[in-house]
Amino acid sequence: MKILITTHFKVFPTDSGGAVRTVSIANCLEKMGHQVIMLTGDAPLPKSDHRIPGEWFGFKDFGQPGYFINPSFYRAYLTLLAKSPDLIVASCPFQSFMMVAPAQQKRIPIVYDAHNVEADRFRFAENRLKYRIVKKAEDHLVRHSKAILAVSSEDKELFKQYYGVDALVLPNGVNIKKFKPDSPTQKPISTYKLNGKKVLLYFGSYDYPPNIEALRYLLKIWPRVLERYPDSRLLVVGRYPPDWAESIPGVIVTGSVDNIVAHVRLANIVVVPLKHGGGTRLKILEALACGQTVLSTPFGAKGIMPDKDQKALILAELNDFQNKLFELLQSPPIPCSNTVSRELALQYEWCNVVDTIDWNSLKL
Repeated sequence: MKILITTHFKVFPTDSGGAVRTVSIANCLEKMGHQVIMLTGDAPLPKSDHRIPGEWFGFKDFGQPGYFINPSFYRAYLTLLAKSPDLIVASCPFQSFMMVAPAQQKRIPIVYDAHNVEADRFRFAENRLKYRIVKKAEDHLVRHSKAILAVSSEDKELFKQYYGVDALVLPNGVNIKKFKPDSPTQKPISTYKLNGKKVLLYFGSYDYPPNIEALRYLLKIWPRVLERYPDSRLLVVGRYPPDWAESIPGVIVTGSVDNIVAHVRLANIVVVPLKHGGGTRLKILEALACGQTVLSTPFGAKGIMPDKDQKALILAELNDFQNKLFELLQSPPIPCSNTVSRELALQYEWCNVVDTIDWNSLKL
């Protein structure tokens, strides 16, 4: 089967949750024997070994307005429809106003791979016009899709609530060959002066408001953590870190890094104090796959099977998060030593979760 996958965002480098999900699904579909065509917001396409599956086409980015109306995307999309794909997988709803009518004319079914329920994500946006536009675009795609793929049972319920439709669940996964337990390497330990320190790690993209909100919470409780455990360090890893997070005692802000796995392996505890956002947290699955102990809010861990004994994925609401953190810091786990974490992550290997969907039936 020939499958066209579209996004409004860049997938190279693959350093965002959206890019990871889109490229991972494409890789697995190709391994399953399908012919994959990618249409992404990368223009010009990188000349290096990008390791993106199938045929890859890009279009010019026109910023946020171009998510909805983009002549560069539309021209490329029409050109690729002429290749007669059997199925279109839309990785976001914003392009629906450009996608639906041409696909209907050629009788090509669309599947909405919903990384989030965007209407719910934008519900509390200060700009109510933006919320209404996003909801209208998502409603348009939902009504004209052969199937909706939600990342969790919670998002499945939200699709029912917002649009009255049943969605399939295709959770986020993890690359278990890339993210795996190993001893922390000496170079970053020396670079960040972590010898003999209790290391807490929060990682993500800080152009995403829920991650900024979580970081603000961590920095709010950090003085009390440092007072009780002065040998603690908070490692803040990811692109677009805020300036106000720097120069705080005991906080190390790295920005983007070339080797995220090496940084995940540095931690004694990976902390995820999220209270807003959508989808299944890739950061939790990646940390678990590395054999790390994760302390998360229940909201942050939604979509991931519970660890009944809470030996790997430890849950605490924000009003108890600090106390749980203190308990863990009394005798912090050795980095990458949690076998229960690894076992839990193995259940989310990308191709295993992608294979739960009957893709051939969706083209009918």
